[in-house]
Amino acid sequence: MSWSDIINNNLIGSGNVSKAAILGFDGAVWAKSDNFNLATEEAIAAGKAFSAQDALLGTGLRLEGQKFLVLNADEDRVIGKQGGSGFFIYKTTKAVIISIYEKGLQPEMCSKTTGALADYFKSIGY
Repeated sequence: MSWSDIINNNLIGSGNVSKAAILGFDGAVWAKSDNFNLATEEAIAAGKAFSAQDALLGTGLRLEGQKFLVLNADEDRVIGKQGGSGFFIYKTTKAVIISIYEKGLQPEMCSKTTGALADYFKSIGY
């Protein structure tokens, strides 16, 4: 199974996630959903989010050119929101998983779906 298949089947296909990406800590995009217009500098910032958690709380994070307020940032997860949309970034052993929910989707279900995939990645050393 490819990285794209994982995004399409496990995240987007769940119905709980609008857009998603899997990145290396350096911001290299391993895969992303076709509808996710993630700029290079945004990917780098998301990949490095766990090394600058405190700064994110003050500055927020941009995804698709939109600035999100960062509500919480710890060693495992970063949570952001803007209006009726928001994101969850989960850290695994070797990557970060970004999931965005948009209006009509439940944030809790987006988090649960993304967190389950992150837990699976950790269990297999990824």
